[in-house]
Amino acid sequence: MKILLTGATGFIGRALTQNLAAAGHEAVLLTRDPDRAKQALPQAAACYPWRSEEVPPEEALHGAGAVVHLAGESVVGGRWTAARRTRIYDSRIIGIRRLLEGLRDTGVSPQVIVSSSAVGYYGDRGEELLNESSAQGTGFLAEVCADWEAALFGSDLTGTRCVALRTGMVLGTGGGALARLLPLFRVGLGGPVGSGRQWISWIHLADMVALILYALENPAMTGVVNAVAPNPVTNREFARTLGRVLRRPALLPAPAFALKLALGEMATIVLDSQRVEPRAAAEAGFRFRFDHLREAMEEICR
Repeated sequence: MKILLTGATGFIGRALTQNLAAAGHEAVLLTRDPDRAKQALPQAAACYPWRSEEVPPEEALHGAGAVVHLAGESVVGGRWTAARRTRIYDSRIIGIRRLLEGLRDTGVSPQVIVSSSAVGYYGDRGEELLNESSAQGTGFLAEVCADWEAALFGSDLTGTRCVALRTGMVLGTGGGALARLLPLFRVGLGGPVGSGRQWISWIHLADMVALILYALENPAMTGVVNAVAPNPVTNREFARTLGRVLRRPALLPAPAFALKLALGEMATIVLDSQRVEPRAAAEAGFRFRFDHLREAMEEICR
């Protein structure tokens, strides 16, 4: 099947592209830099230029049996200035609107569209156990995710199944959160953040890719799906587990006030608590390879 993929050069997208090709699918990439993408991902069948504010090239859309939409401005890496907030929002909401507009204009109705969202939808919820039917939270990321999903489910493409994956912290080698954390923890400078009591909903990269493939192939999976492992952990437990796997102390805390001073509103990414369960994935029959953080960390850090 021809699968149209955005965000292919990102952490999840690279692994997904390789798996799609290995499964015999034709991975066609929409990317800002087709030459760089083709060099990084020679498994791709074709690469077309696309920016989120534009309608994709018509020739890229024809014959697409499925779409995986992962593209979006990174939410980490700097303060959320007004300009950066606009880029974060527009890259997601305008991006998916232009993508859907292109499909409509060319008369292409793929069997399924799988789009990223995030557990940021739930906002800061403390100890509350959250599932796909839980209410939207408050804050910038919650608003972005809600509008992102609304644009997807507001699509009027005939016969197209839509899936929004509310993704937690994705753990793996070569990128994601651990790319920033491992250097600190390996020299004994890691530790809990803020109170350490906030919940982290995480997923191993292998399970993230497997869940996307499952969503593409399984009609039982539709609507909102939490892309998180079944066993979330507190921030303190996360730091302790990573320290034990690396055989390093993990005791140095990062106070909440210091993070807020340094990062501003962006500090909510690590200070907010989201205790999320993957109810929809379980009900659709998906089985996680990595249920528990310790086994996930040991596989990644071996």
